[in-house]
Amino acid sequence: MHLLFLSRPDRGHLYPTLRLAEELGRRGHQVTFASGDPYVDESAGPGVRILRFGRSERELPDMPVFRARGRVDAVVADPRTAGAATELGGGWGVPVVVAGTNLPAGYDWPGDRSHSAYVFALPGPRGAVHDPWRPGGRRPVLLVDGPPIGPLVRAFGDSEWQVVVGDSTRFAGLPHADVFLTDGRLPAVSAALRAGVPMLLAPKSAEETANAEQVVALGIGRLAVLEELLGEQLRQRVEWLRTDEPTLATARRLATVIDAAGAPDTAADHLEDHLGKPPLAQAA
Repeated sequence: MHLLFLSRPDRGHLYPTLRLAEELGRRGHQVTFASGDPYVDESAGPGVRILRFGRSERELPDMPVFRARGRVDAVVADPRTAGAATELGGGWGVPVVVAGTNLPAGYDWPGDRSHSAYVFALPGPRGAVHDPWRPGGRRPVLLVDGPPIGPLVRAFGDSEWQVVVGDSTRFAGLPHADVFLTDGRLPAVSAALRAGVPMLLAPKSAEETANAEQVVALGIGRLAVLEELLGEQLRQRVEWLRTDEPTLATARRLATVIDAAGAPDTAADHLEDHLGKPPLAQAA
């Protein structure tokens, strides 16, 4: 099969789908991986050819180097390039599959997937952002992304907790966190699920509230309206999440399940099953 991958030129979109593309290349498929600057010079494994698509993915059909690759059998896109993939795939009469990085199938998160053909591709170490921050001593760590700082200062200013406010690296501190305080945006929730970190959720929008309620239903988080909590009450909720063994066990279990579901070989299996065609290495 000749598989065309479309990826937004962003590390959070490119590297997870590139891992999947490389696995399919190892299996004998011909893979064309199209993206834009600054990632078009990224190296890829055997069977994968990286192309620059210029200002738009829709320019690909007019590129001689792309036409020379031959007929496309299927298009695989990240969620941000799914629209262009649908147009291209419809014009060629080939199936389109969306490879997402948030959560595997079976987790019905509001607004996460609008595509029936979906595979989960887990982000890996390649292209990862590594936060140079490390915890000071053995004090517990509360990582914060989104909620206002004022209530946190009042609640934790004189406590043993290390409160770390996310910066441009955002979720890179999750491996060091005991609890994650977030507003419930899906990228934040999915990153915490992958890291196995319990969450205290302070949603502001309807979508964030729906995500937060799903986390609570899974047994790995609690809701909070920060403005209505006294400092001691907020600390108690965070401490409960850090020490409640059923919550911690559930978080660890879900992280293991998600890790297995998004491994490149598993994602490639799902994609091949959906397309209904064996890899060339097996068909020969």
